[in-house]
Amino acid sequence: MGERWRQDALGAQQQLTEDLVTGFAILDADGQNSGIAGHLTARIADSEQLLGHHYGLAFDEVDAAAVRQTDFSLQAAKDGLVSPSLAFHVALYKARPDIGAIVHSHPDQVIAFSATGVRFQPVYQSALMLHGRVAHYDAYDGIIEDEALGQKFAEQLADGQILLLKNHGLIAVGRSVRHAVCAAVIFHQNCRIHLQAMTAGGASGFADAGEATDQLEQAAAFLNQDRIIDMRWDQLARQAAQK
Repeated sequence: MGERWRQDALGAQQQLTEDLVTGFAILDADGQNSGIAGHLTARIADSEQLLGHHYGLAFDEVDAAAVRQTDFSLQAAKDGLVSPSLAFHVALYKARPDIGAIVHSHPDQVIAFSATGVRFQPVYQSALMLHGRVAHYDAYDGIIEDEALGQKFAEQLADGQILLLKNHGLIAVGRSVRHAVCAAVIFHQNCRIHLQAMTAGGASGFADAGEATDQLEQAAAFLNQDRIIDMRWDQLARQAAQK
């Protein structure tokens, strides 16, 4: 039984590593490469262990050999192996046991959208997966290298999925790497479309069009199903592989 459990755990961690590497490729293909500044992490099962990438590498440089394991003490950050900014990831994992993965990136159009001060609303159907799941953080607290700021993020995010950091970028969380990455990609696209609509004269979302709340919630539930996320993930992975 012990050997079987060990093999299952190793297999699960290998799959998690593969998803992490694919996630970096998807984010890069989506224009979310943040140079040395961005991160994608995944919690190993329900433990206080997580996977990230070697500090100083951009998203397009991450392969399986660049994946690093650390724990909530972030000793690996003290050793220079992972970013010290993962401290805010640790705070989010502690605050939300349901979170299995976290994305932090700085896409130009996400920052541009945040700079307008306009609040998020879904402006195309796929973005309804984020209906009621986006929070805004308008303060600037400097470089993120401690859990205290992560606790502020956790309080503002509450039970949401996206935290938009004004003039900074996005934080996307999910119960898996696939959910977090897909949320980041959809949010990025919604920002692009919203900005384009504003340039054309104005943006009107589903709620503005009089759609009933229960219809929006039903759409969100449908779009967040594992099977829908998996199909979206597979398509994004194929697209990234062609880059």
